[in-house]
Amino acid sequence: MYAHMPIIRDILYGAANRGASLSEMCGKLNVSTVELNDSEKYLDFDRAYKAWEVAMSATNDKSLGLHLGETSNPSILGLIGHLMQSSPTLISAFQRVCQYGKVATDMFYYGWEEQDKEFTLTFQPAEAWIKVSEQSARQAVEQAMAGTLNVFKLLVGKNVFPVKARFQFSKPKTIGEYERIFQSAIKFSASRNELVFRQDDLNIPVISYDKSLQALFDQLLTERAESFLNANRFSDHVSTYLLKEFKTQIPSIEVVAARMNMTVRTFQRKLTVEGETYRKLSGRLRKDMALKLIQNSNHKMDTIAEMLGYSEASAFRRAFKSWS
Repeated sequence: MYAHMPIIRDILYGAANRGASLSEMCGKLNVSTVELNDSEKYLDFDRAYKAWEVAMSATNDKSLGLHLGETSNPSILGLIGHLMQSSPTLISAFQRVCQYGKVATDMFYYGWEEQDKEFTLTFQPAEAWIKVSEQSARQAVEQAMAGTLNVFKLLVGKNVFPVKARFQFSKPKTIGEYERIFQSAIKFSASRNELVFRQDDLNIPVISYDKSLQALFDQLLTERAESFLNANRFSDHVSTYLLKEFKTQIPSIEVVAARMNMTVRTFQRKLTVEGETYRKLSGRLRKDMALKLIQNSNHKMDTIAEMLGYSEASAFRRAFKSWS
């Protein structure tokens, strides 16, 4: 999983504005202050969620996500933010976030529903994130939800509050900040994180709506989504690396993880979040290579079995029979 740098920059700059040392936080994340301003750069999952942990520790602010959300603006989402500013209404602006959110990060999912003259906006961190660091995932949710209200305010020039705000996480000791920011009925330990608005409130026109700019940013994001999402799947990187470095021999998970400079646990987790395992991935690669070698070479089955790392030709024949 990944997050683009504007998201990380917003977290660290926000913490720095609250007294934290920017250089110390960057040092703990192995990120330079120069890199923070590179909007084309992405940060891996481990450092992305740790950005929240580092910022929380440096500020000692248990409501950091809420407070950062109060100053969030569309630029945190890069091109998606520009598209939001060019959209005709608030709901159409949010729909663009749902549509292209993965260009900014795959650690977080946005959604929307329409029912009974209401729009429900949902904000869900990836399950793997919650399991690894529930506290940082909670902060991200609260930033996104509070940030949505501030972005809406910037887009239409006035406050737009929900009628309900529901949070998946447990109720904190005090909820005054939630009541102040959302000004609506608050519920904790809900089935999901969501803001419920009256339809009329989200059909308000965006001040900066521009039909031609909307079409331009929509096209740019469509192109970027198609090329970027495929290029940034960790499992695709692993497949490319195996073919490049090991040719027809598929090494053990311990070997390939070490060669890619990570622990086996981290390696496995990165595959798991994409619904993948090393066994399935390497099995598919071995199958593809076997079929290509058989179709495009004069090698005998025993030779191909040896090339693919099978200790016995009979094992390869059984595998080949199951594939074909």
